[in-house]
Amino acid sequence: MNLEQDYRPFLIFGSICTVSAAAITLGGIDFVGVWMDALYPIIILFAVASLSISWIRWKKMNEES
Repeated sequence: MNLEQDYRPFLIFGSICTVSAAAITLGGIDFVGVWMDALYPIIILFAVASLSISWIRWKKMNEES
């Protein structure tokens, strides 16, 4: 496992955070609860950061080959 070129863990974590953020947005407090609604900004931050890192690593991996 090459940590500089491995993008899959970040892609999976970013996808999970994106699905969680969508559930919070669409479901509201009744569906996800107050604690998930309070964590919404952090979940959005993790989603954007993870997907960005995975995109950069994937693009870097494709440019080298």
